[in-house]
Amino acid sequence: MKQFRLKSELIWMKKETGIEIYHGNNRLNMLINTDDNDAFFSFLQFISTAKSREEINSYTSISQIQKDDILLFLEKKGYGYWISDTLKPLTRTEMFINTFPQTFYQNYEIKVSNQRIIIIGLGTAGSYLVEALSKLKFNHFVLIDGDSIEEKNLEAQNYLVNEIGKYKVESLNDRYVEKHQITPHRKFIANYEELNRLVGGLTDKDIIINASDDHELMLSLTQAKVDNKINGPILVCGYGVLAQTAYLIKNQQTAIKFIDKIKSLIISKKDGIIANSGSVLNAFLGTYMVSKLVLDYMLEKETVLAYGNFETNEIRFDCKL
Repeated sequence: MKQFRLKSELIWMKKETGIEIYHGNNRLNMLINTDDNDAFFSFLQFISTAKSREEINSYTSISQIQKDDILLFLEKKGYGYWISDTLKPLTRTEMFINTFPQTFYQNYEIKVSNQRIIIIGLGTAGSYLVEALSKLKFNHFVLIDGDSIEEKNLEAQNYLVNEIGKYKVESLNDRYVEKHQITPHRKFIANYEELNRLVGGLTDKDIIINASDDHELMLSLTQAKVDNKINGPILVCGYGVLAQTAYLIKNQQTAIKFIDKIKSLIISKKDGIIANSGSVLNAFLGTYMVSKLVLDYMLEKETVLAYGNFETNEIRFDCKL
C-alpha cells in the first residue's frame, strides 16, 4: 500500500508572513504562501504522519484538486514522497539524510549498501571511523593495520584497557562484526599493489581511507589514481601542529594536485624534528571530517578538502584543493 510522507524533519512553522520551511537554518529557510495558508498548513499537519491515498481522499477540508496540487508540489520540491513499503519509524540518521535538499534516504541507502569502506591505519582517527560510518549506514568494512594496542593508545584512540595487547584489527572486528560485515587484515601494506592483492581487487564501489602516517603509501595510492588503476575515491586524514586536514581524491585532476603536496611532505619530514601531538580532539575532528567528506561524496557534492585549526577555532570544507 502506497503512502505519502511529508518530511516533517524539515521543520515547518506557520507564521503571519507565510509557512516557513527549514526553520532555524538561515541559509535554507524560506516562506511558502498560498491562497489559504491556514488550510494548506492544516493539510500538512494531516500528512505529517504518512497517509495512504484512501486516507488522503477522505480528507474533506480542501478539494481533491487542491490536495493533488499540494502533493505534486511537495513531491517536486523534495519536501515529501510516496513510499510503497510499510513505513517504519525513521531513525535519526534517516531523517538527517532526508533534510539535505532534494535528497531521499531511500536512494541514499541503496547507494551506501553497495559500498565497501577500506580503512588503512586504525590509530587516532582510523580507530573511530567504523563507529561513525556505520551510523551513516555503511555496513561493509575492510580493516588494515599491523599494530597491537598499547597503553599509550588509550588516550586518543578508540580502545579500552582490557584490549591492551590485542591487535587493533581484532579489537574492532570483535566489537562490530556482530552487526556489520568486517574483514580484518593484521598487517601493514606499503603500496597500491599490496592493497589490491589483499582486498581481492579494487572496484569502483570501494572507498579507500588512508588514516596511516605513511606518505610513501599515500603517494603510491594517489599515483594509482592518476594511472586509472583506482576507480573509487581515496581519502586521507592527517594532522599537524594544532591543525587537522582531510582530503577527498576522486579524480585524476585532484590526484595530480595532491601528489605535489605528498612529495613536499616527504621532503620536509626528512629534514624535520617531529613528535606526535595528536589528541582525542584530533581523533574526533579527523573522524568527523572524513565521515563528512564520504557523505558529501555519496550525495554528489563537490567538497574535496576539510581543514580545522584548534588555535583559531576555524573549521571549513572547500570544493578545491
